[in-house]
Amino acid sequence: MTDALAAPEGEDVSDRKDLLYQGGEWTKIPSPIAGEGDWDKAVSEAGYGEFFRSGDPDSNYVALSVYRGPSNYLIDLSSNLSSEVVYAATLPDAMDLLAKWMPVVSAASLGCLLTELDQGESALGQLIRKAVENQ
Repeated sequence: MTDALAAPEGEDVSDRKDLLYQGGEWTKIPSPIAGEGDWDKAVSEAGYGEFFRSGDPDSNYVALSVYRGPSNYLIDLSSNLSSEVVYAATLPDAMDLLAKWMPVVSAASLGCLLTELDQGESALGQLIRKAVENQ
């Protein structure tokens, strides 16, 4: 997620609604994350703690982060361009969304790894090249 929270222009932060996934259905709820400012601080103050993270928006263009909160799970799908936050009512709901979205994160990660290997830029690529040269 971006480092700072900001409501869309003309929108009062207190009126912001977010999507909640429960039992295969989407509904809108008042945003559990209040105010503008530092994202990590606002998430922590709302009672959310990091539960799971995969990917890196800076290196493979997409990441998926899950935070466990007092009454639901916050899911942050980030790219190197933008970020979207949704909520899942229960752990099974969060796992359902992860099952749907992880192929995107995995494919992006694999694509970036293959590009790095092809270009010989990553530490893994250099290690593989060295191993092949020693054969």
